[in-house]
Amino acid sequence: MQNVAWTATKYILVEVVLDILYLPVWWYTKGLLQIARFCVGSIERRGANLSLGIWLKNMFTPMFGQYDWQGRMISFMMRTVMLVYKLIMFAIWIVIVAILFVAWIGTPAAVAWFVAFQWFGLSFGI
Repeated sequence: MQNVAWTATKYILVEVVLDILYLPVWWYTKGLLQIARFCVGSIERRGANLSLGIWLKNMFTPMFGQYDWQGRMISFMMRTVMLVYKLIMFAIWIVIVAILFVAWIGTPAAVAWFVAFQWFGLSFGI
């Protein structure tokens, strides 16, 4: 019984150590690819959600069938305001996703920095 417990403990400890050593490799290869796909897909979904292409396509089409000059002018102004609003929202979303991607890249370096600072008392020029 004691031999089985020792073997299991040894196996678990080896697996934990190997997983810890493999984490940075995974983080910058498969993990980075997954987060990049997530970011691109998120931006594509947000663009589809905001219907930017449809708004651009119908920019000069009068709303509610008002084909007189007043209806065309009001429709164009309203669509311009909405398009500007949607483009601002889309740009904000792109910035948020880019910050997420950069944070993904920088997190292991930040963790290593703080671990070294706490364990070894290194100040790294601070």
